[in-house]
Amino acid sequence: AGIYMLSMWFWTSQFIVAVGQIVISLSISLWYFNRDRKLVSNATFLKAVSIATFYHLGTAAFGSLVIAIIKTIRTILTYMEKKAARSKQKVVLVIMRILKCLLWCLEKCVKF
Repeated sequence: AGIYMLSMWFWTSQFIVAVGQIVISLSISLWYFNRDRKLVSNATFLKAVSIATFYHLGTAAFGSLVIAIIKTIRTILTYMEKKAARSKQKVVLVIMRILKCLLWCLEKCVKF
């Protein structure tokens, strides 16, 4: 149950971040490509929110799911690394650190 709660926490937090990034990007693009600057108002932000909701919510959900899975695996490896450090198993400790480093690199590539 703990792993499920942790993964849902990661997924929810990454989903909120992704939707925020999409809305900000859409707001800026709607502002920049608007020919009549007098039409720019709070409606630009609301239009960006509606476009993000109707067209890009699935993309944000899937991308945040992938990142949440990677973060959950990294958290499990961190827990296993701490257990290995207590039992003084040097080889397992090094393997866990290598795997954590690889997952960190994968997460950074997937995020951007």
